[in-house]
Amino acid sequence: MIETIAQALEHHQSGRRAEAEVLYRKVLSEDPHEPTGLYLYGLFNFEAGQVDAAAELFKGVVAARPDHAEGYVALANLRHWQDAHGAAIMGYRQALALAPNHAGALLGLANALREHGDVDQAVKAATEAVLRLPTSAPAQIALGAALMAADSAAGAADAYRCAIALDDQVIEGRTGLALALLHLGRVEEALSVADAALIAAPRSGEAWFLLGTALNRLDKTEEAVAALERAAAIDPSRAVVQLNLGNAYAELNQAEAAVDALQRALAIDPTLKEAHASLGSVYLMAGEHEAAEHHSRLALELDPDMAAALQNLAALCDNRGDAEEAAALRERVYGRQCLFVHPAPQPERTVLVLTTSASGNIPHKDLLPRARFTCVDWFIEYAEEGQDLPAFDAVFNAVGDADLAGPTRAPIDAFLARCPLRVINAPAKVALTARNNLPNLLDGIEGVCTPKVARLMAEDLAFDGLARCVAKAGLELPLLFRPIGSHGGQGLVRADTEAELALLTVGAGEDAYATVFHEYQSADGWRRKYRVIFVDRAPYPYHLAISRDWLVHYESADMPGDPDRLAEERRFLDDPQAALGAAAYAAVGEIGRRLDLDYCGVDFSILPDGRVLVFEANATMLVHRERERGPLKHKNAAVERICAAFQALLYRG
Repeated sequence: MIETIAQALEHHQSGRRAEAEVLYRKVLSEDPHEPTGLYLYGLFNFEAGQVDAAAELFKGVVAARPDHAEGYVALANLRHWQDAHGAAIMGYRQALALAPNHAGALLGLANALREHGDVDQAVKAATEAVLRLPTSAPAQIALGAALMAADSAAGAADAYRCAIALDDQVIEGRTGLALALLHLGRVEEALSVADAALIAAPRSGEAWFLLGTALNRLDKTEEAVAALERAAAIDPSRAVVQLNLGNAYAELNQAEAAVDALQRALAIDPTLKEAHASLGSVYLMAGEHEAAEHHSRLALELDPDMAAALQNLAALCDNRGDAEEAAALRERVYGRQCLFVHPAPQPERTVLVLTTSASGNIPHKDLLPRARFTCVDWFIEYAEEGQDLPAFDAVFNAVGDADLAGPTRAPIDAFLARCPLRVINAPAKVALTARNNLPNLLDGIEGVCTPKVARLMAEDLAFDGLARCVAKAGLELPLLFRPIGSHGGQGLVRADTEAELALLTVGAGEDAYATVFHEYQSADGWRRKYRVIFVDRAPYPYHLAISRDWLVHYESADMPGDPDRLAEERRFLDDPQAALGAAAYAAVGEIGRRLDLDYCGVDFSILPDGRVLVFEANATMLVHRERERGPLKHKNAAVERICAAFQALLYRG
């Protein structure tokens, strides 16, 4: 019988499964209680996916040899694989009662306890495993995993380092160490460890995942996407990989790819609340409000306090004019917590960012890259009197829309009274940039045309109607109408005739801006919208959008599809004075001095007579980097100049 078992095992190990099975069955037909045959045939069935049959065979091992550990361990391993953690833990304990130094039982118990959520007992069991198996790298790895579950990343890192020292070929030691370092905020070290793991195991999905995570933390989003795509290709069934990949796509403004990845994450794990919230954000940015609300509400069903989903719903309520519900949703977020710290891996400065829960903040992701600057975002309308703040090196007022700054004025004034540092973008100066104040603010600048603007009050619109309000304001057609607080053409409509004006409506209960429209089409039939950013009053070109439409918007102008228009934009970015002409460029510079803000911008065109036609000028102007392999990568040099100038402000104090 011993020879038959040996021959069966040889066939089994060499892949000759049919011949092995014949021999295993022969052994057990001769002695149904033969423990080695039961054990090996149990493994054989488990490998073939015959889990129930394997369980019965392992039970036979226990019955045949109740004083031996192997049967208990085999059955416990099977239950562990089935996620029956309670039964697995019991089996491992039974094995250890018989063989206290059994490696499989020690490690299995520690891991099963951790996966069962009994973290303290998992740490205790893993520590015992390390004591009994001092030269075992897997024991150190089990301890590292248990300590990570116990939120002790520093201890976990030490355990993983011990595992690597014992056996540097065990990839889990390196991937575990990279994960622990990420939790400790030591991102550069984590990146190095993940790189080393990939040298040892190029097909490790976990190593690619950790590499991508580290790269993303370092603001190397395009490289992060490439790494996460490799991780997803190796292990397409891992939801967190798809989640992180989707979020990275979203950061690169690749909405379609982001949606695909996030939907894959939810197909794997429909309860992944983070994927629902991220989908809500992506759909919101894309203007697909119904889908945004659907996924935001699904996220809240899974976690009623999830901040991102509540913020999305608040924005959606604002969009449909439900200010009361929007305020209630924001209260659920910021009423509990109004201060959020985003630590940089190796911070050069800590910046206190004064911000509002409503829209109208200055987009600052690229101005303050997360790899270099720790941002303390303070949603200041929810501030408590005398609120304690972490230490900071600079203060940036990101509340950029004068029309939406109302709830922040009192708490900002209270903070300014005790703030020892100069505030970048003084709130009092931001307040002067409201659209209806802009003609006065820029009045008298030679070579500048600032169209007349009136703010139409909601109560007047309700009582008199739009046409009478326009007449009372002394405005003449054609006119542009937009909601208060809107930018980038959102909600903008045009009326050229009295008939068109009569058909227009504005949001009930909302103020609106009416602006005289000036035709600015060039002789070649194109319309041009230039953007210049002012940093500490100095002008920096950012982009030029060229379109046939009267409403010029960079994203809808299809610039990437036209080499000639891209070449014209490059000429503007390289030499704005030559592109605009000396007089117009001087006028633009004077606009920056009149605005008198540390950071702001102006959108404008050049009229046929050479004057600068101002569309808007305020602090909310978006600046962002383009993909390095994308068609707009030529803009990045200009972006870098703007960001470098802004960051220099932080150092000047």
